[in-house]
Amino acid sequence: MSRGGRTQERRAGGTGRGRKASGDRREQILEAAFRVFSRKGFTGATNREIAEAAGITPGLIYWYFPTKEALFLETVYAKSPVLAVVRLTDELLEAPPRAFFSRVASMIFEHIYEQPRMIATLRFLLAEALRTPAVRRLFREHALRRGLEALARYIAHQVERGTLRPVDPQMAGRLFLGMVMSQVLLGRLLEFPPPGPTRVLVDELVETYLRGVLRMPERPGAGGGRGSS
Repeated sequence: MSRGGRTQERRAGGTGRGRKASGDRREQILEAAFRVFSRKGFTGATNREIAEAAGITPGLIYWYFPTKEALFLETVYAKSPVLAVVRLTDELLEAPPRAFFSRVASMIFEHIYEQPRMIATLRFLLAEALRTPAVRRLFREHALRRGLEALARYIAHQVERGTLRPVDPQMAGRLFLGMVMSQVLLGRLLEFPPPGPTRVLVDELVETYLRGVLRMPERPGAGGGRGSS
């Protein structure tokens, strides 16, 4: 990037209009990166191709993202359901478990299951993760881990409140995410759709999960011994 271009970016960043333009440019780069990464994969994509798709000079990418790895991570984070899961956890930390897990499962299904573009991206991500250890590590540490930490935070809070039984929050979050993503993989990647509507699938999934983690009220006399007949 030229010195004049960087100076212009710095000047623009100091005003409200400049900050908005900077945010718009960043989104422009992420959108272009999403298209190029989805088509060519992490290894095959180049910053020059991403810049061309975004209609900018290659040097400008480095102003916002210092490496291709950083750009890939931000693209995955922005386009995957992870950010939405984190936001939902912040918004619904006090919500009852049934409402929270239904919202999270519905959001993931709507974000991936119902959008052909996201299904293509999921195929690309899985293929890249299987082929490239570096991508696998980046995806695991910076995308999956963030989503799991958000779920574990909600579960730990509800355990403290007594609405959930004393489960391991990390393990319980992993099991829930596994239940949801397995249905996405079966239904879309393997093209083995559920026998009913997605809404019914989400309801059944959440109810099955809750039977394992909800703290059930004790029945009267459940702790006593049996009386003599």
